[in-house]
Amino acid sequence: MNSPIPSLFVIGSSTTVLFGPYLKKMVEGVYRYSRKGEEPSEMAAALRDLDVPQGASAGDSSKVLEHLHSLDRAGGFHPDVVLIHVGAHDMKQDVETGRYQVPLGQYRLNVEQIVAWFQARDIKLVWIRIGPLDETLHNARSHSFHRFEKDLSDYNEAAEAILRRRAVPILDLPGFTRSLGPMDEILKDHIHFKDEIVRPQAAYIAGYLSRMVD
Repeated sequence: MNSPIPSLFVIGSSTTVLFGPYLKKMVEGVYRYSRKGEEPSEMAAALRDLDVPQGASAGDSSKVLEHLHSLDRAGGFHPDVVLIHVGAHDMKQDVETGRYQVPLGQYRLNVEQIVAWFQARDIKLVWIRIGPLDETLHNARSHSFHRFEKDLSDYNEAAEAILRRRAVPILDLPGFTRSLGPMDEILKDHIHFKDEIVRPQAAYIAGYLSRMVD
């Protein structure tokens, strides 16, 4: 008797919204794919402004926790694998006030709670490292908020200390993406990548996920 196809659920920022349609096709027959906000209207809302998390885009780590609590209330949520990408919104620094959207200390606490939530339910978690970032390009093109490479490193390190301790696998999407070309050639704006880059990003992730069920 054949084993049932495992289920994959994706939650994360606009990065996952962009690679999601390709990933869905690439894991067909290997995983049953679903995501936060997979309805067409939710996807359209996320795509209207990739900098403003809405619809399919989960936003920062505090918003992800809110979504997890809503899943608790709804009940019935138990995928085999969850792919998560969170932190890019947390590290945004308001140009006028200098405040971070989610300060590093709170981000660390949020990540701890997110990981604990999934592990308490025996759901396999795969974490995608945030980035890459060229702060010069980013901050020249983004006027209401900035991001800095030092913060990117700090937020990744804060999350990954928790992830390593809890034996959560980490995908180095930034490292793979940097191998695809210079940042000024592969970006379509300040932080999001051109379609010809998004497709191989999805293939990189699909390859890892497929090996998990070999």
